[in-house]
Amino acid sequence: MKQHEIIKQIEKADKAIVEEDFDTLLDIYTDNAILVIEPGRNAVGKDAIRKAFEAIAVYFKNGLQVAQKGIEVLESGNTALVLANTVISAPNMPEITRQATYVFTRDDGVWLCSIDNSYGHEIIGVDV
Repeated sequence: MKQHEIIKQIEKADKAIVEEDFDTLLDIYTDNAILVIEPGRNAVGKDAIRKAFEAIAVYFKNGLQVAQKGIEVLESGNTALVLANTVISAPNMPEITRQATYVFTRDDGVWLCSIDNSYGHEIIGVDV
């Protein structure tokens, strides 16, 4: 079975994060993309996302590791919802698995990330 183009984009993004190749990483995002930095705090747009990833790299002692352990792509027209088990670790953080949620938009045949939420439902909080 052929691998979905979005999965290839996510693999490219993971590699770019690990290598701190922010130019390659930003090519995977739409111009007005949203990155959930942590619950309650987002970066909007490529400039803010670059600054966030630069700060994230420093926070994790330039050793952040990211990989996917299961991905499901739900595609409808030019929009796709991606559910993933994202495994993250760093020199100052033990390995954790997050149930991430991503939204991709197809623009001129290329899938780009418009919402990057590695925290998944955690961003909802517990206040009801």
